[in-house]
Amino acid sequence: MRARSSRDYTCGVVKGLLLPLVFLVLVIAVLISTGDRRPRADIVIAGENEVFTLDPQRMSYLADMRLAYALYEGLLRWNIEDFTLEPAAASDWSVDSTGRRFQFQLRPGARWSDGAPVTAQDFAWSWMRLLLPDTAADYSNLFFVIDGAQSFWDWRQAQLAAFVADPWQATDPDTRTRSTRAFLDRLSTLAEASDRPTDINWAVMDPGALAEEHAALEQALSSGENLSDVLDNSPIHRSLLAALDEPVSRQAEARWMWEQVEDRFASDVGITVEGPDQLVVELEQPVPYFPDLLAFAPASPVYRPAVEDWAVDADTRQAIIESGWNTVPRPSFDQRRGIDVSADTGRLIQSHRWARPGTLIGNGPYQLDEWRYKRDMRLSRSDTYHDPGMVGFDTIEIRSIPDPNTAVLSYLTGEVDWLTGVAADCRVDLLAQKARYEKRLGEGVDVEQLATGPVPGDEERRDIHAIPVFGTDFFSFNCRPQLADGRPNPFADPAVRRAFAQACDKESIVRNVTRLGEPVASTLVPPGSIPGYISPSGLGFDPDQARAQLAEAGWFDRDGDGRPENTDGVEFPDVEVLYTTGSPRFARMAVELRDQWQRHLGVPIVLLGQDTKFFKDDLRKGNFMVARGRWYGDYGDPTTFLELCRSSDGNNDRGFSNPDVDAALDAAAAETDPAKRLRDLSELEAMLFQQEMPLMPVCQLVDITMYDPARLTGVTHHPRLTHYLWNLQPRAEVQP
Repeated sequence: MRARSSRDYTCGVVKGLLLPLVFLVLVIAVLISTGDRRPRADIVIAGENEVFTLDPQRMSYLADMRLAYALYEGLLRWNIEDFTLEPAAASDWSVDSTGRRFQFQLRPGARWSDGAPVTAQDFAWSWMRLLLPDTAADYSNLFFVIDGAQSFWDWRQAQLAAFVADPWQATDPDTRTRSTRAFLDRLSTLAEASDRPTDINWAVMDPGALAEEHAALEQALSSGENLSDVLDNSPIHRSLLAALDEPVSRQAEARWMWEQVEDRFASDVGITVEGPDQLVVELEQPVPYFPDLLAFAPASPVYRPAVEDWAVDADTRQAIIESGWNTVPRPSFDQRRGIDVSADTGRLIQSHRWARPGTLIGNGPYQLDEWRYKRDMRLSRSDTYHDPGMVGFDTIEIRSIPDPNTAVLSYLTGEVDWLTGVAADCRVDLLAQKARYEKRLGEGVDVEQLATGPVPGDEERRDIHAIPVFGTDFFSFNCRPQLADGRPNPFADPAVRRAFAQACDKESIVRNVTRLGEPVASTLVPPGSIPGYISPSGLGFDPDQARAQLAEAGWFDRDGDGRPENTDGVEFPDVEVLYTTGSPRFARMAVELRDQWQRHLGVPIVLLGQDTKFFKDDLRKGNFMVARGRWYGDYGDPTTFLELCRSSDGNNDRGFSNPDVDAALDAAAAETDPAKRLRDLSELEAMLFQQEMPLMPVCQLVDITMYDPARLTGVTHHPRLTHYLWNLQPRAEVQP
């Protein structure tokens, strides 16, 4: 895109927004251009955050995933207009009548950027990485729905735990018990192995005495008694551990353990390669949203010879390019220079040098040309991508601008074409200018109408957008019968929770507090975010009904002092609202809630601001009455939000428990009719937020982004907010 001149976007905000910084941005731009002889990229994108990793299995940030969708291609991708699924690396796919067996046909012409074919083995091996604790992937658990995936993960975890177990060093009974069990399992595995390397120090001088000690330890574990004494009387086991802990032995054992991983994965996990272009995946039970997971960045394939940095000769390299890495003998461990195993922990040590310019090999529409850490990154169109006509821009530059004001000024002065994640305070004023322009155009203006509308006038603009996203801000109610200090908990009563929810004027919060115009929320799942799902209505703002709900729970003003009491005359306790202090947003919301609840319910509210670490600790311990919360969905199904209300869910900080809710979630998991399943989940959400109210939704979150729709097209406004860089294209200039 042509760089804009600063006068294209001169406005009152620029004139009033830190004018010295405007000069500073221009000076920096001149200095950068003086030392940078590269031609300007076709499009320049900027954001506040630096990319953390280009390893898709390890990704968890949106900025990283945006790059993944450019550099790699998964089996499927989303249509970013409605988030239905489309073929990507797979040309076709099917599911059998059980809903458990998926078959994928890969595109025969798909290639890695070095020219090698993309094969089913690439996906199987990449997903093995995803399902290994060694990789430290944040989203491994989403793929535990694959048959055997959870047990494979657990097997590797147990293997690693046994490798470091030392019951004689344990300081408490529980750790001693776990360590003893793990250590005995390690010895059993070594004793039974027919392929145990000779470098492992396995020299048992008295097998009979070892067996006696082993039996005594097993008895102590079984009875739960005298384990410490039995360990003290197990000298052979202790000496064997000392021998195994010698450096050479540990290194040999760690590598031997790792060599078992691939065979275990192939035998236990329901991922089968049935040919170079045929991949079969079997699930433990039907999971309607499983195909959606395959469009997610962590499910992207990576190229094994690059990740492991294979040292192979020219003939082998050529064979890989022609037929794929799975057709040549796997190099020895020492010839895979990008990996090692730790003799201390047994874990695989993975170098991340492969995910850099010059070594990153992808199968996506772009390739990585340059990455100057904490500065910028350059991409160019891949010559080997199977559908070059799909790609809009030949070159893309992505800049990291940590200061939010500098980022906005870089956009306004024409240095940047698209600014993501606008965080500067001036965004409120910029959005007000956008609102004035939309008012002139009329009600219900969409992006296309903005693009083709008249040139904005003074104090108007069309290039800032507040896009509702796949996340919700809420306040959690502690639903436990008692508070952490033993006091009776009034919020254990759903009527009390409903009262506080209906005493909240959310429109006032988004209009006067956050000032970003977020859509107010009465339910948890963002409306319009999941194809086929119809969001129900929750409880709205109704102060009279709120007081009636409180009275239904037995709390109303009995003595005329304005504060509700119960039948025993006990006043409603002060309500503590817990929030984090890292962002002024939550403090301001808490203040507004305090004023509203005190005004409409007559209940004193105490605000408690905490550092995030202590806040999370208190949430886990249930040490709160009301606490701020936020949730982003991980996959395209209502359960990515509704599972928060399951009694046993690890993120159910509220302690909410309702057998009917758990049963409804279980029934939805087993339902094979997709339409009925979504209807049932909608009914469940209605029950949760019309009756139970374990948390009070406040608003759907928004992403503030800046780009001129008259110049750029292809930026999605769908709540799932997945941006495909290859989808961006220049739009013809709009004439005044």
